[in-house]
Amino acid sequence: MVRICMLVLLLVAGTATAQPVRYELQADVPVGKKPVLKVSALEKISELRLELRRDDGKQFTLTHPALAKGQGVAWEIGDGAAGKATYKGTLTLQVAGQSGRWTDEIDFETLVRAPMKVTYDAAHLDLDKRVLQFQLSRPAGSARLVAIGEDGSELGTGSATYAKEPPGTWLSITWKQPPGARVMMLKLRAESADGIATNVELVPWSVTIDHEDVNFATDSAVIEPGEEKKLDASVDKIAVVARRAEKFMKLRLYIAGHTDTVGSSAKNRKLSLDRARAIATYFRKKGIALPIMYAGFGEDVLAKPTPDGTDEPVNRRVDYVLGPDGAPPPFKGPYLRVRADWKQLK
Repeated sequence: MVRICMLVLLLVAGTATAQPVRYELQADVPVGKKPVLKVSALEKISELRLELRRDDGKQFTLTHPALAKGQGVAWEIGDGAAGKATYKGTLTLQVAGQSGRWTDEIDFETLVRAPMKVTYDAAHLDLDKRVLQFQLSRPAGSARLVAIGEDGSELGTGSATYAKEPPGTWLSITWKQPPGARVMMLKLRAESADGIATNVELVPWSVTIDHEDVNFATDSAVIEPGEEKKLDASVDKIAVVARRAEKFMKLRLYIAGHTDTVGSSAKNRKLSLDRARAIATYFRKKGIALPIMYAGFGEDVLAKPTPDGTDEPVNRRVDYVLGPDGAPPPFKGPYLRVRADWKQLK
């Protein structure tokens, strides 16, 4: 039996009869094309017949009437199905001037590469426990992950092997990194069970800016002059984080407003939105050129749960969060249960 290596021109080993053919295999092709096995005649031959059996049990028969010495026939192999495949079979032919048919057993592997989609969301990423869950659009094979830190250096790696879990299964991979390090990016290489691989870069990075909240008058979204120094301090903090992170990605600033439970829910939603917009406008005037998104959550995401109508200062707050531009808002937990109407500051 002759083993044909991928993308290698191979001269078949000698048999009882002088070798009448040579093989050339184009085994690795993109989806939409088929692998090609070329059989070239080293002498005049006829009645070529190639019978193949794929590892999934499907059989293929290819024929060609005759080849003069130096001529070749290029046979497309298989049906174009994506993934890895192994073929075993027999080539038979008639050599001119010889009695009996010449026979050779061959086997080879092919790979039809198709795009593979990787899906993940913030709810399936735990940076504290260093666990990422993701889904593949093909049966799962293996994965390797590299965690990149804020300075661009490699923090740690992880790998996992899977048992051909079907498409859509949540798959887990973990990694190790130094304590206290912040992940800027996760580079994931995933491979399906049939040999299709893809690389994706996940950006779980976000930073919540620690700040002193602005005090607004009751039912007001006007920033009083005495409160501006708090916002100026926040502008400086945002600028420091942005300068460091902009080396690696484009950024977006999110401003989320909240209220206590005094007043109606609809009124508090509007009030928190107006206050978030007022702060966003102030930041822009102070030189923050990043895209700024703002939303009002009213009393729907309380820092301290209270009964309705409770005057709780802790709940009257605004979040400032920096995250990657173009990615979903970097908010988790109770935020995911609330429909947020994010608006971009013009």
